[in-house]
Amino acid sequence: MPRISLWRCFALFILSSLTACVSVPRLSLPAVDLPAEWTARQTTLQSWARFDLRGKVSIVRGEQSMVAGVRWRQRGDALRLGLEGPLGTAASEWSFDSARSDATLADLEGRLGVALPIASVRYWALGVPDPALEVQSIEIIANRLHALQQQGWSIRYLDYAPVPGARFELPRRLQLESSEVRVRMFIESWESLGP
Repeated sequence: MPRISLWRCFALFILSSLTACVSVPRLSLPAVDLPAEWTARQTTLQSWARFDLRGKVSIVRGEQSMVAGVRWRQRGDALRLGLEGPLGTAASEWSFDSARSDATLADLEGRLGVALPIASVRYWALGVPDPALEVQSIEIIANRLHALQQQGWSIRYLDYAPVPGARFELPRRLQLESSEVRVRMFIESWESLGP
């Protein structure tokens, strides 16, 4: 009968231990720091005047497409928006205030090749309708926004994720679509959240 060396036993043990390390799907945590009921949750999120988000954005218009890293820093009506290409190339940054400078917005739209409703995206990213606009349709599932139509845009919420350090969830993946363009956002992190 062949003898198995101590090293082979150790290696077999390590390999069998590694196969037990299987990826477990992320569980959704209940939204306990935000009101659980949709109307109260919506009102709370619409009142948040500050947040930072980082992620990626994909914009598809006809045969043209672009992917960029995104940094969004909202402070009241002031917004600082940064976009960067692969490996940090072609980084650009725009600053908006309550006046929403037409020249700044025109520059952003020129770079993206599409007009985005920046003032509304602020609310849509948080998972709520823009309170300044009429809602054409809305779908709420488990007290979270699942789908929305506003200002000629259809917004679908594909995934929510827990916010580290908090006990509530915010959108992680969403899709904005108009007759001309489809925008997908993947939000990697939320920071500095609050009124």
